[in-house]
Amino acid sequence: MAFRLAFAPSRCRGLRAGASWWRCSPAPLGLRSIRTGFFPDDPDFIDPEAPLLAEPLNARWRYMDDPSLRANILERSNVGMGMLVINRAQGLDLASVNDLYRRLRDLEVNSLKRFVGVTAMEPGPFCLGVDPKELLLAATCARITGKLPRFSRALLWHSQELAHLMADYRKPLVCQMSGSSRESGAAMACLASFAGAHDDSEIVVEACFNGLVPFGGMTYVLGSLKWNLGEFLALTGWPVRGSDLVYTGLVQHWLSPEALPFLELTAEKQLEVSEADARALLDEHSLPLPGGLRDAASLEEGDSLQRSFIPLINEAFSAEKSSPSAIQQALEEIKTRSSLTPSQLEFVQECLDRMSKASPLAAHATLRLIREAKRVIKESGLASHDSPGQHGEHGEHGALVHVLRLELKAQQKLLCSKDAILGLHARCMGQELQRGEWSRRDLSDMTVQEVDDVVNVKEPASASAEEPLFAVHSRSEMPLSAHPRLRRYHPDYDPATGLDHDPVWMASETKRWSPDLFAEERRQAVEELLGDSDPALFGLSRWTRVERSRSTI
Repeated sequence: MAFRLAFAPSRCRGLRAGASWWRCSPAPLGLRSIRTGFFPDDPDFIDPEAPLLAEPLNARWRYMDDPSLRANILERSNVGMGMLVINRAQGLDLASVNDLYRRLRDLEVNSLKRFVGVTAMEPGPFCLGVDPKELLLAATCARITGKLPRFSRALLWHSQELAHLMADYRKPLVCQMSGSSRESGAAMACLASFAGAHDDSEIVVEACFNGLVPFGGMTYVLGSLKWNLGEFLALTGWPVRGSDLVYTGLVQHWLSPEALPFLELTAEKQLEVSEADARALLDEHSLPLPGGLRDAASLEEGDSLQRSFIPLINEAFSAEKSSPSAIQQALEEIKTRSSLTPSQLEFVQECLDRMSKASPLAAHATLRLIREAKRVIKESGLASHDSPGQHGEHGEHGALVHVLRLELKAQQKLLCSKDAILGLHARCMGQELQRGEWSRRDLSDMTVQEVDDVVNVKEPASASAEEPLFAVHSRSEMPLSAHPRLRRYHPDYDPATGLDHDPVWMASETKRWSPDLFAEERRQAVEELLGDSDPALFGLSRWTRVERSRSTI
């Protein structure tokens, strides 16, 4: 409590109890305030119990395999469940991709793990895909030497294998999209068998604005969407957030961020039931889906994607529009209609503005990849990725592998182009290229032959020493054993050698998926590019110091 003493020359007013109204009201002349206590709403108030009862820092990530929480991939093992946490906010490099792949494979063959959870360190993005700095390094080396270095080719190849592993995982893969995601990082979550999103989740496909194509199976995901949303998201870079991710079919479940910690506590019970019942128990953690795709008077007031926009998207980005320039013309025609609402008119204009900033070569290649993905998905007869199918249904020769092969070949060729350097340099500098700053000034400046050089779906599949054909090796579902009798039950058991694996092949795979693969070669490439002018030698950043004119690149 606080009390006020009021003294006047003529009379004594005595003591008067001060309530909150007295403390907040200005004191009249002649009054002096005396504080006899402190209050929780005081700006300098410190709760003495707060330090004692406060939750420990990073309490959610305790008991990880790296106590310092600095490793790129963190793991926490529980009875019945494996937990992986992506801890590289700037994107994945070769070491991170290899480490994540190895850990996923170890958990896949672990008989004590009924399912695996994947999320990212919070706060921060879920996964931004391949680190744009690594891609810029690859494009710069290719511009100088005429071909991609080995460490860059390995990064692209292994990223595709990682995408196939997550899509073809033989166990339920619970992926909680804890934040924003881009490109192949978004594809990892979308391809998982049990992908979940919440309020902070976001997917943006902006590869065309970097001079590249969507990667890591993202064109396969976009090709499986309804209402031509795949072409729309790829060519405009439109962000989709929150519950709209479930309504559009990018993910399947509305999953709370607390779902994975709760699953860790109850995972032991999964071993007491059958695999089918264990998979059904996971659906209990999917929350009721809130409203989404809500319309509004403007883009800012509504959801990330409004319901009234979908008919316009389905019309403008339909299969009859064979090129991005034809889609632009369709949007221009829709823009002239008098029946459009103000929000629809604003949406169409925003789509035109976004498409004008994309790389013409990358936009044409992306559209062809998505259309090819649609074709092979339809021919394969597989259910859409947003419906829970059988685990391991993609196989080593399915539609997904075909799309991953086309993505890899197109990405390798685009990284050797000038547009890749322009777009990736602007991305690393936090800038955005405008219309006319690419190697082609407009979307209509492209020829069919130029697009065929990047994505030629009719070209016969052939491999060479320089450009091997992308393929994935068959995976065993049983772990290796040191017991001579248990080895006999392994599918790869060889009676002649008495082993359950090929030692030569296993040694090469161990080397190929090592986190240190091509690390020395990459370091030498960076030193050759920078020479004696390496800003890191002077304590500066390599990515913000140099300002060069784009005309000299």
